Amino acid sequence: MILLVHGYDGSGPGHWQHWLRAELEGRGVPVSFPELSAPTEPQRAAWVAELAELVAAAPSPVTLVAHSLGCWAVDHYIAEHGAEHVRAALLVAPPSPYSLFEPIQSFLPPPQRRDAWAPIAEHSLLAGSDDDDHASAEELEEIAQGLGVPFRLFPGAGHINAAAGYGPWPFAVEWLQEVGAVPR
Repeated sequence: MILLVHGYDGSGPGHWQHWLRAELEGRGVPVSFPELSAPTEPQRAAWVAELAELVAAAPSPVTLVAHSLGCWAVDHYIAEHGAEHVRAALLVAPPSPYSLFEPIQSFLPPPQRRDAWAPIAEHSLLAGSDDDDHASAEELEEIAQGLGVPFRLFPGAGHINAAAGYGPWPFAVEWLQEVGAVPR
């Protein structure tokens, strides 16, 4: 099962997560893309509880594909619940752990517990850009190192969202195939 986790304000139409859901559904791959509660007023406790319910109800193992604030929701989930039912996680464009953006403060600071990530670290990936307005390339690399997961930099990709031209994003399918979550 692939569980897509949106960020602050959801992933609007044209976002690669919508494309990915349609792509996976077309291949007959089980995928879920729920709207987490209050996407413009997100609360860490609520989002983590919702993720816990979704993971518990899904056939194991679950592969998490998160964007932006969804990355920190996944990090909190892994820190609180462990990675027992999780195969891997793709964390795309997390915001700076030092962000001053008020609506996301309940997620900060993120736990970044390397020990909690250890069981899935080698199958996970943090992807980011060198010109993201929400985190510097250096911060993204530090986050990946802190979690113990590989890091992939996409030059000039902005926040890796629809505004940056990421509707279709074949890389996400390729990564899912590499970690064995989707058949080739």
